[in-house]
Amino acid sequence: MLHKTKGIILHTINYSETSLIVKIISPDFGLKSYIVKGVRSKKSKFKATIFQPFALVDMVVSNTDRAELQRISEINILYPYVDIPYNIIKSSIVLFLNEIVYKAIKEQHSDENLFEYLKNSLQVLDLKHENCSNFHVFFMIQLSRYLGFFPQGNYSSFTPFFDLQEGSFVGHSPHHPHHLNAIQSNLFGVLINAQYNSIHQIKIDKSQRKQLLQALIKYYQLHIASFGEIKSLEILEQVVM
Repeated sequence: MLHKTKGIILHTINYSETSLIVKIISPDFGLKSYIVKGVRSKKSKFKATIFQPFALVDMVVSNTDRAELQRISEINILYPYVDIPYNIIKSSIVLFLNEIVYKAIKEQHSDENLFEYLKNSLQVLDLKHENCSNFHVFFMIQLSRYLGFFPQGNYSSFTPFFDLQEGSFVGHSPHHPHHLNAIQSNLFGVLINAQYNSIHQIKIDKSQRKQLLQALIKYYQLHIASFGEIKSLEILEQVVM
């Protein structure tokens, strides 16, 4: 049976000489693997350029519970990016966040709220005119809400440390290395309560941003099994940090 839905491209793998296996997240089916046959041949009805990281698409797909690979009958761009492909800072952020999301989302079940968060965030980044140096840090904090480990509590003089293992603000420096100091915790608390339209106003220098990002990656590693290392971090640090 065929279904019409929206999707976000997360990952592609070459399959045979002309085909692809594509990981796509949709609001109706969650994260699924799709086989696209002959996409790299001249006669293909699909354009290979559609299957780019974080592309927002409209599609008609099969959904069979017993099949590991679903099939795509139709696929078209839902929202054509106007700035991301031509802006090296934004494209570097997208490359990094694509890897984060791909490694973070393990479940197969549908989650419309998660899908809408991803879609809306990508559109905000694409249209954002202000400095977007804090975007990826804010994105990762807010994404954790949909992954089940959003930070608990608030920064205050009584709880000035954020414990990465426990996922909460605490009153004393933990007896393990996985925590933020008071200055980092304060910035972390500000970002938790911010909005996309205000994150450019938050003053974070390059060193602080790098430390926060490394801490967030550790936070994800502590709360998601087999999350692993992030290969695109080095590129992001060179371009954005």
